[in-house]
Amino acid sequence: MAEEIAAGIEEPSSAPQRKAWPSDVLSVWGRAFFARDDERHASQAELLGVLHDVADAVSTIVDLDHALDLIVQSARRITGTDKAIIVLVDEDSGGIDSDSVVVRGRKDQHTQEWWEHRLGQIVEQPELSAEPLLEAHPSQGAWLLCCPVVVKSSLVGLLCAVNDSSRAFTQVQQDSIAVLAAFAASSIETARLAEQARRVNLANERDRIARELHDGVIQSLFSISLGMEVCKKQIHRDPAAVSNRLDELQVHLNSAMTELRRFIYDLRPAKLVEFGLIGAVEFWVAEVTMGRTIWGRVEVEGALPRMSPSEEAVLYGVAKESVSNAVRHSRGQCVTVSIHGAPDAVRLAVVDDGVGFDVGRSIDGGATGLGLDSIRRRVEREGGHLGIQSEHGAGTRIEIQLPIGGIG
Repeated sequence: MAEEIAAGIEEPSSAPQRKAWPSDVLSVWGRAFFARDDERHASQAELLGVLHDVADAVSTIVDLDHALDLIVQSARRITGTDKAIIVLVDEDSGGIDSDSVVVRGRKDQHTQEWWEHRLGQIVEQPELSAEPLLEAHPSQGAWLLCCPVVVKSSLVGLLCAVNDSSRAFTQVQQDSIAVLAAFAASSIETARLAEQARRVNLANERDRIARELHDGVIQSLFSISLGMEVCKKQIHRDPAAVSNRLDELQVHLNSAMTELRRFIYDLRPAKLVEFGLIGAVEFWVAEVTMGRTIWGRVEVEGALPRMSPSEEAVLYGVAKESVSNAVRHSRGQCVTVSIHGAPDAVRLAVVDDGVGFDVGRSIDGGATGLGLDSIRRRVEREGGHLGIQSEHGAGTRIEIQLPIGGIG
């Protein structure tokens, strides 16, 4: 039985509170599916089938955002609740991580300001019970059901559901949420381990590139530099020999430049290599909006000029970062990526219809959460210009103008 808190609760329960985190998910599973209640028997087969599918899917997902999306979608599908929510705990502050919130349900029902504030209070309780927490909130006309998501005895998040006050949660719904919370814990741990592995692989790859650069291009450039020093000393004494030597050094320099271009090409994102700029952006927009309440589209006007790998990479990077920001922060319904090609330039704009933000404060304050500094630096390194337009309640437009040098 879910724990019910007396303060603000209409139907308090005398059931004892268990303070230790559950170590055996099967106990929750057993309560959900093998109790004698007629309602549970009627839906047992369907619930088992759905949860089996969810378990299979979650076990193969190593991307945390996708795992959370699947859990929340499944929670709504299984329980039929008005709104399903999952939020992670910030590892540094111990409070909720607002950027991690994934929610499914009508936006005009049970406002986010209310339930997000309440979830923040719940995670900060010094001794939060392991049991699902069921609360009645008459002032909001709602029931709130929260289940702790626990990894290795540590609270990492909450899986929650909200219903209208006229629709109290059944025991089957409560137990189903508890089972899904166990799945969420497993998928979060898997995704975090996968992220750690990616970081290790990235560090190893950086070491490999550094070694290859040191043993290849850097040694070649060092040799060319020594040759130039010798030429400076001999230019008056033997100009003919110096001329011949400079020709040789030019050949070595061209070879080093070719090798450096190969390195730059190899460092391009895999999707950019596979699909090209437009295809990679389309793939990312579809990927990051999948299962979200915001949808995305890509519009292309004009033919794109031939671009260097670094020019393509900066356009793709800005598109990815800006679309991710819109999905995570804008609370909008649509994000559009517009790409306009000209013979000597490309204009890329990312526009959302969300809540907007204070541009001046975000840039002055570093905007680490939005990555605006990183975007600006990338664009300026390629000689481009970044423009940001946003205000509260009027959405956001991030646009870059990038001159294209052209490659032969």
